[in-house]
Amino acid sequence: MAERPEVRFRPVRPVSRARKAVAFLLGGAVWAAAGVIAVVLLGGSHIVRHLLLVTGVSWLVFGTALACGIVLRHREERRVPD
Repeated sequence: MAERPEVRFRPVRPVSRARKAVAFLLGGAVWAAAGVIAVVLLGGSHIVRHLLLVTGVSWLVFGTALACGIVLRHREERRVPD
């Protein structure tokens, strides 16, 4: 058999930090929406509601930490001379 050439993915342009942050936060939002749908479809059992609550709180904590990290990094980048 002939060997296949190595194929590597090369994006046309790199993704910005802001888009990466939004993608991570939207991932959490999708999980939260799936949890809401599960609560509706499964009749709102206590376990599912607690799982949804934990997911929501962890999403908020992660989003807050990510936003603080971005703000602090921008602040440090402005402080450093070129």
